[in-house]
Amino acid sequence: MKNVLLVFGGKSYEHDISVVTAMQIYKKARLKDINLVLFYVSRQDEFFVCDSKKAKLVDFSLKNFNKKNKAFKEVCFVSNEKKKLFLKTRFGLKEFLTCDSAIIACHGGDGENGRLVTFLEKQGIVCSAGNSEALSFCMDKFMFKSLMRGLKLPIVSGFCISKDDYLNDKIKLEDYFKFYKFPLVIKANSGGSSIGVFIVEDIDDFNDKIKQAFEFDDKVVVEKYIKNSREFNVAVIGDKDKVQVSEVDEPLKNNEILTFADKYLSQGAKGEKCKGGMENSRKNFPAQISSELSIKLKDLALKVFKGLGLKGIVRIDFLYDETKNKIYICEVNAVPGSLAYYFFAKNKIVTNPLIERLVEIAHSEDFKCDIHSDYVTDILSTD
Repeated sequence: MKNVLLVFGGKSYEHDISVVTAMQIYKKARLKDINLVLFYVSRQDEFFVCDSKKAKLVDFSLKNFNKKNKAFKEVCFVSNEKKKLFLKTRFGLKEFLTCDSAIIACHGGDGENGRLVTFLEKQGIVCSAGNSEALSFCMDKFMFKSLMRGLKLPIVSGFCISKDDYLNDKIKLEDYFKFYKFPLVIKANSGGSSIGVFIVEDIDDFNDKIKQAFEFDDKVVVEKYIKNSREFNVAVIGDKDKVQVSEVDEPLKNNEILTFADKYLSQGAKGEKCKGGMENSRKNFPAQISSELSIKLKDLALKVFKGLGLKGIVRIDFLYDETKNKIYICEVNAVPGSLAYYFFAKNKIVTNPLIERLVEIAHSEDFKCDIHSDYVTDILSTD
């Protein structure tokens, strides 16, 4: 029996979404040869193994979390004791279990930027998401856009500005506005789940919204606003030996941009109350689009996956300009909501097979990343 950690939580402001993802996956799992262990990373970077029969969603909230709750057992790693978890007791450390691998379900923060993967691999625990270099590229929106430009893949033009430059270098901002006209889109540079994303109509609106975006990150990306656009998602699962690309998903939005509420608080496609997570958000799946557009989106998704040297399961988000018939790559969600398992229902890669495949991928060799530092380019050019 393999002990596989399902890692979730963390210091990210996407902490609660991560809890929902982990609980969805765990409660659907029915595994014979894998002992799936709920491994919680607290907001204080403490590690706990959770009792699924005792732990409730409310127990993980900022207000209610209590490490003395009987649903949580605090654990740690010890130097030179590879793959082993130790239980913290009042009498000292006690060996608890030996870990085979880890499935990462931490959205944002160290869970998605590669740092947690690096830490676990130093403990001898291979992970379903990686490599850490590719993860860091995906987490940094402006770096990702620069790398896509270097790979000659289509992106929306934009610029990145730090909080310090915004406050102290007005000339730089004025130079940027020579290239861009309102409306514009502002995004927290390392944000996810559509948190810290705003459309701005004029300079006053810009100054108001950018201050809000800086609450989530000290750098923000500013992009051209694409009118008459549709949003599409494609999931990819695989390693260097085998890659599968999903059908195209079109999330349905109630606003000009897909918001956090659209993703996580909306009702399902049939009007049922959403149970949380991307699985239950409103969508057309598969998207009602031409076979030609579908093929182009899938091809681009595969190019991004291989170009960045990704592995595991990821979701790649696109914008489609209906007026110009042009596709733009928006971002890669290296740890997608609900682990994007619903994308592969027709392929029967649902929950149990997904977990088994991710464990297999964790032990596989990483892709060789095609990205090099000289691919980082200035993307102030207009489309």
